[in-house]
Amino acid sequence: MRRFSYGILLSLNLLSAAALIFTYLAPFINPSKFLLPALFGLAYPYFLIINLIFLFYWIIRLKKELLISLVIILMGWSHLNNLLPMSGKNHDLPVEETEGRTFKVLSYNVRGFDCYNWTDDPKTREEIFTFLKDQASDIICFQEYYTSNKKGMEQSDVARQLAQYPHSNIYYTTDPSQKNGFGIATYSKFPMLKRSRIPFNSSKNAAMYTDHLILNDTIRVFNIHLQSINFKQENYAFLDTARLKYSDEQMQGLRSIGSRLKSAFAMRAEQATMIANYIKESPHPVIAMGDFNDTPHSFAYRKIRKGLHDAFRKSGRGFGNTYAGDLPSFRIDHIMLEEPLVPYQFKRIKKKYSDHYPITSQVYLPDSLSAE
Repeated sequence: MRRFSYGILLSLNLLSAAALIFTYLAPFINPSKFLLPALFGLAYPYFLIINLIFLFYWIIRLKKELLISLVIILMGWSHLNNLLPMSGKNHDLPVEETEGRTFKVLSYNVRGFDCYNWTDDPKTREEIFTFLKDQASDIICFQEYYTSNKKGMEQSDVARQLAQYPHSNIYYTTDPSQKNGFGIATYSKFPMLKRSRIPFNSSKNAAMYTDHLILNDTIRVFNIHLQSINFKQENYAFLDTARLKYSDEQMQGLRSIGSRLKSAFAMRAEQATMIANYIKESPHPVIAMGDFNDTPHSFAYRKIRKGLHDAFRKSGRGFGNTYAGDLPSFRIDHIMLEEPLVPYQFKRIKKKYSDHYPITSQVYLPDSLSAE
């Protein structure tokens, strides 16, 4: 009986180790060509936990089988750093080096400033703007920015709330010809020298870049909102109540969810490739931030991050999960910077005014940039 139990545990350990290896493929395989690694990449934290449980079990039993999970986990050290930064540094720069050469960026999917009262709190919209004033950021990138013709929700009303930001660029994706609806927006205390949209085909998501004059330097800021999964209410209801029954109704529910996941992964891959080309061609140092709708263990994240530093990996703490909605929480909002820009004091702020948490980072602009 003991040998039988040992065989079962060893087999399960080998399967979980193989699954963890499969998650490592997700950033390298375009999901439009092969979807399975992307789905495994989404489940990376869970496969990691399972392998850690096996690792500790074999350690307690003083068995050499501990090497199975240990080796596999160490093989994915970079993935582990994406999930839980191991730098151990505060990345607080000396005051004498940063004086006058630092600025703060903030990215926030505001879910329309709670325009449909998702939070069931009529004060949420006001609290969002109070929070933004208290943060005193220098550049803000909004996703799911929203204005309408209703009193108190017009673009001019938002502008008054954000009066400390004299420069802005807004891209309405629901109807670009109208100055209302949903879109993305960048607000800045710095002059904007250039603005450009990056429209996505067949999508209400979008990206854009704005060039900001900071001291004597120009920094290009990308505001990114990659493809959403767009689950419908029945999809959420299915996930909440799903039991494995193999009924026709359940199979239809599974196919609907699978279809939406496949479409979203493929579209994000295409969008990320497009943005990566814009970043590569930028004549100025780049900051890319926004709601990627994808984890660090994804093809889209890797595509955009190439050549950039993830501010969370450099100076973040904990798991940094940014999604605050009904589904399991992942880190899907990101701030990335190109050298010689230096990120420090990255923060994920747990204010549940939206289905996303806001993220911020201080940025140091070295003198060498002006010298160049």
